[in-house]
Amino acid sequence: MGSITSRQRWTGTLLVLVSTAGFSAKSIFAKLAYRYGCDALTLVSWRMLLSLPFFLLAIFWATRNPDRPTLRREDMISIGLLGVAGYYLSSILDFEGLMFISASLERLALFLYPTLVVILDLAFNDKPMKRRTFMALLLSYCGIALVVIHGLSHQHGTLLGTMLVMGSALSYACYLLGSQPLIQRLGSLRFTGLTLCVASICVLLQTLIQEGPSAFHISLPIFWLALATALISTVMPVFLLTAGIARIGSQQAALIGSIGPVATMFLGLWLLHEPITLLQFFGAILVTGGVMVVSRG
Repeated sequence: MGSITSRQRWTGTLLVLVSTAGFSAKSIFAKLAYRYGCDALTLVSWRMLLSLPFFLLAIFWATRNPDRPTLRREDMISIGLLGVAGYYLSSILDFEGLMFISASLERLALFLYPTLVVILDLAFNDKPMKRRTFMALLLSYCGIALVVIHGLSHQHGTLLGTMLVMGSALSYACYLLGSQPLIQRLGSLRFTGLTLCVASICVLLQTLIQEGPSAFHISLPIFWLALATALISTVMPVFLLTAGIARIGSQQAALIGSIGPVATMFLGLWLLHEPITLLQFFGAILVTGGVMVVSRG
């Protein structure tokens, strides 16, 4: 990336900050919807249903270029598999986990996905682990352990919820590892739109099979929270983050995005009245610090 002008730096930073705030609010909206009796699958279904038109529009916009690469059969198979891993399975596990744990713990557990990308990359490519990487991973997982141990004595289902969200992070890490060649070939906008369409179809089919059409009959408060989850915590942050990275680069964007778990912690205190203890805050600092070191390589 070339030299960044002052205007690009400020604009890019603002875009990433707003994107991070949007992503951070997702678990808050979900926890509020659960208070109205909504279940995880119904909320994910409405999130995907309300987001789908925007991602269809993104695909249309990306395919206006007459020189766009043709979708090959192997591309479609890969997009299907990555859509299932990255946005279907990951979303289901994440929202199910949120039914058992606090918003701040969910955000911390999900925030570990860069460390899982590194672990998977080292395992599959038989690379040696650097001392710095090992220490960063140790820092991150000690931090999450502290928060989980604290949660075990205050909330039933903490371990199950954390494992579900960690499964979501693992699924998303697999998506990130497998997506790079296709993003380079098809472009990020087209690829993201296609994988999200696959995930949306999977979620909606599961809902119709498992719960039937009655699952889409929801109260008005749940609808508004689902709409906020779709627009504020899905569509808006995805596009703003892409625009921010284009201006300041992925490394700077990752650095700014590291405030996400702490932002969720304070949003949880403000809107959900989830208490913040010194142990939780210290664990969050350890996780954030470790992930920042891993993300910088």
